[in-house]
Amino acid sequence: MATTSPEVPDSLKVVATKEARRDGMFAGLTAGLSGALLGFKLLRFNRNQTIVCGILTGALSGYFFTQAFLSSHLAVLKKNLAQQPLDQQQQQTDSSWSSDG
Repeated sequence: MATTSPEVPDSLKVVATKEARRDGMFAGLTAGLSGALLGFKLLRFNRNQTIVCGILTGALSGYFFTQAFLSSHLAVLKKNLAQQPLDQQQQQTDSSWSSDG
């Protein structure tokens, strides 16, 4: 018996996307700052190379973190939506046991 995963409603997808963008932005910002700092201190980049290094590091890591956060949020939503019918069935079963008495 194959189980199908429930479709996530669009309103929840919008919220998950917004949260993933926020988290990805902060991850990209911190990665860009640390990448620029490492490029300047350890690799001895000049000013322009340091700026480019920070921007590229921040943009790429922000993009990949956003994608990872989005897939993680959607997976949690799908899991929760799949659990809801099971929880409702369990509650109905529990109430029928208690009413048999």
